[in-house]
Amino acid sequence: MRNRGFTLIEVLLAITLLSTIMALAVGGLRAAQRASTSGEALIEQTNNLRVVHQFVRRQLSQAQAMIIEQAEGDEVPIRFIGGRDWIRFVAPMPGYLSYGGLYVQQFSIEPGANGRELVFYFSMLNGYEAGEIEASEGVVLIEEINGGEFWYLGEDIETDQPIWSNDWEAVDTLPLAVELDLDLIRENGMVWPTVSAAVRVDANPTRQQRVIRTGADLLIPNRR
Repeated sequence: MRNRGFTLIEVLLAITLLSTIMALAVGGLRAAQRASTSGEALIEQTNNLRVVHQFVRRQLSQAQAMIIEQAEGDEVPIRFIGGRDWIRFVAPMPGYLSYGGLYVQQFSIEPGANGRELVFYFSMLNGYEAGEIEASEGVVLIEEINGGEFWYLGEDIETDQPIWSNDWEAVDTLPLAVELDLDLIRENGMVWPTVSAAVRVDANPTRQQRVIRTGADLLIPNRR
């Protein structure tokens, strides 16, 4: 009995089925690649956010009661100053970013290409002159921010109780703590955990801090 070959219809069906399987396989590979790329991007964003968060907290917690500037004839020296969207203080820099010594440092929330940005400025304290920070080139730490604000923990003059405010007017002393809130623009829902940094140095040694110390850390009163 003679063997029967494949008909044209059977060949076309086989080719169509093979093409479908190959298309599904290629689609699966592309989806896996996109997922891998997206996952790597998310990990990178998370790591960057963590590094910046730790850096901001570290620098704020190491603020020192050194005079930044003092206008001629002004009895009140500036040791720490800040508003809702910026803050300036003196602290050491990480060794890999400096030549040693203390630096005048500033964090600012400024307009950027896509929303707002958290920008870091720094200048050596030795020889620092008023306006030098503003003239320096800032380093963008975080982009795509909807908004943000700094909060300062001080003492209410009337009640001697801790109180949070968006403006630090007692420029000759340091606050008890500083917080930074940021609202990020992220499609993946990533959020910025509020930075809560206890400032460990007080320019006025006679001022009694109304917060509780546990070891080397401060239990910061809840702002909300």
